[in-house]
Amino acid sequence: MLKTPERYLDEIRARNVRIFYRGELFANPVDHPVAAPAARCVAETYAAALEAGTGMAAASPAGEPINVSNLLWRSRDDLIARVKWERLFGRRTGRGALRSPGLDAINALAVVTHACDRARGTEYHARLMAFVERVQREDLAVSGAMTDARGDRSRRPGAQADPDLFLRVVERDRDGVVLRGAKAHQTSAIHCHEHVVLPMTCGPGEEQWAIACAVPSDARGITHIYARQPSDSRRTEDAPLDVGLPAFGGCESLMIFDDVRVPWERVFLCGETEHTQELVRLFGSFHRFCYGGCKVGIADVAIGAASLIARANGVGDSRAIRDKLTEMVHLNETMYACGLAAAVEGRPTDAGTFIPDIALSNVTKLNVTRFPFEIARLAADIAGGAMLTLPSQADLAHAELGPLVAKYMTASPAVAPRERMALFRLLEFLTHGGGAVYFLHESLHGAGAPEAMRIQLRREVPLEPFEAAARGLLA
Repeated sequence: MLKTPERYLDEIRARNVRIFYRGELFANPVDHPVAAPAARCVAETYAAALEAGTGMAAASPAGEPINVSNLLWRSRDDLIARVKWERLFGRRTGRGALRSPGLDAINALAVVTHACDRARGTEYHARLMAFVERVQREDLAVSGAMTDARGDRSRRPGAQADPDLFLRVVERDRDGVVLRGAKAHQTSAIHCHEHVVLPMTCGPGEEQWAIACAVPSDARGITHIYARQPSDSRRTEDAPLDVGLPAFGGCESLMIFDDVRVPWERVFLCGETEHTQELVRLFGSFHRFCYGGCKVGIADVAIGAASLIARANGVGDSRAIRDKLTEMVHLNETMYACGLAAAVEGRPTDAGTFIPDIALSNVTKLNVTRFPFEIARLAADIAGGAMLTLPSQADLAHAELGPLVAKYMTASPAVAPRERMALFRLLEFLTHGGGAVYFLHESLHGAGAPEAMRIQLRREVPLEPFEAAARGLLA
């Protein structure tokens, strides 16, 4: 059953989630001015699912409407739709759906739990399906928690000076397991009903770190330390013009597990180290392929703002400006095309689900690690220096200074000075402010740093067929 955004917000507001921001405890993750834009972003996924034509609603196996953020992919059409609705949502919010990690987690686990059950005689897949059915029925927001703190990157989980630097099982009994450690960079986890916890790659002897499970967001022992972002304190100043994107935004947190108990019915892997590499491969690739929609939608906003600011500056018809905008569109559509190609080349799995092409998913993300930065550079080039040197909203509203600010912030007489300033601030937000966290830095490191994609490509695309093609044409 699909929820209204208002009901979703009320549910999250009422949850007893422990969150600290700058050393102070949040009353709740919905009403604090710094966290509210991300809460509204997740709420928008609920609003969009109730609207016709958005692609944000699908049918469950029972024929009931469900949010696509909780959909197990059953066809290529589901994969193609994923790229399309991610783009639509990025364009709609300037941020993205924020529920994508949870979606990628359940789809990766669907494949891996099925394989583990066949190999080991476990019952993980049935547990996962029961969890997913509940998530769909109750229209729950789910986060995907994979990235550990990791400590010394040259050491494996079992060789760290502190064993908690990778989330691990510290106790297991007939009722379940107890978790200790942390998950880093958790996108909007504070705004979710459930966390799906995944392990990073583990080897023999590292069974205690090979844990996948579902944990309620208000479970006892979980603490979030809310991450700082550039210019985030502007959201506390009651000056939406200075924020740039006041309606929506993102948030990340360091999620700490202090002896969190998880019952067995919520455990989907526990000690089966041989399945962790495939789980990481699938989750990472699923998350990478969706960037061909999500980041493209955000770039749509940046391109539109750059075009509008060129008009506001009086140079909208300049050939040089049009060439730069064309290059921005070319880069953006290349990312989109690659995401669609990964979907079209998807394949069925033994679990009854569909997955995107792994090689093309990683090619998509490699493009995304580079192209948004060039789009942002071109946008800054078009906008000019005023994008980062504007007077404030308070100056514009000042009795004495306001008329002077308006006078000197006017360029094209067809565009009001406040609108021109708002465009500058939106571009500033996306390319240098809080929006750069997810438009640029997340494009670089989200779902793995660029080298992770290159490693995966080397594994997925051997050079022998290329060599054979060349050898076959030799004289």
